[in-house]
Amino acid sequence: MRSVKSMFLKKWVTGNLVIYPGLLGFLHPLIAHGFTGDHDRLLTTPQFIMHTISILIFVFFLARMQNKTFEMAGKKKTLSNIWPFLFFTPWVFWLGYYTLFVPFDILFMFLSIGIINAIQLKPLVKSPTKWIWQCILGYLLAAIAGIIIGLSAYLRYYKNFQGVSRDLATWLSISIPAAFVVAYYFRYILRVQIRIEDHESIISEENTHFSKVA
Repeated sequence: MRSVKSMFLKKWVTGNLVIYPGLLGFLHPLIAHGFTGDHDRLLTTPQFIMHTISILIFVFFLARMQNKTFEMAGKKKTLSNIWPFLFFTPWVFWLGYYTLFVPFDILFMFLSIGIINAIQLKPLVKSPTKWIWQCILGYLLAAIAGIIIGLSAYLRYYKNFQGVSRDLATWLSISIPAAFVVAYYFRYILRVQIRIEDHESIISEENTHFSKVA
């Protein structure tokens, strides 16, 4: 029988490999650009709204996936810790966009996710101080991987694509490498950091009890 920790790590990897390409790579450009078209640096009001909605959808389901995964490590079932993602991440994204422009919108968005996770998940790890810099570093690396690969691919291959296909190709090229970094970097970190042994011992004791009864 697989341990709780191995199931936790598998759920973390699978969840991130689905959420990032599926919602940020595929759904985001469809919502943000498919309905309101291409834009220059200054967006129209409908374009701003659709971009914001797509980011809200992405971070909502990302936070929900994380909550369900960390329930295996004893995290209480609650929706209250989704609000920081919904409030901070879209506006940090726009802060990066309207101050330093692309790709700082992507960088700021990932760093906001990293900072929120660094704070919220701190009670569930063995070394909280170490976890803070490990977590922020992980999302920084994910952002850098996505930016370098995605924007390089855009400049080399996608720049002359027409319509939403250009945005789909670009965001998939950003989100897929970022997803792999988040999934497997944190798989390595959480294998050591996550406090899950107590739950494993409880399950083991319950299995032993049932076997004796049987």
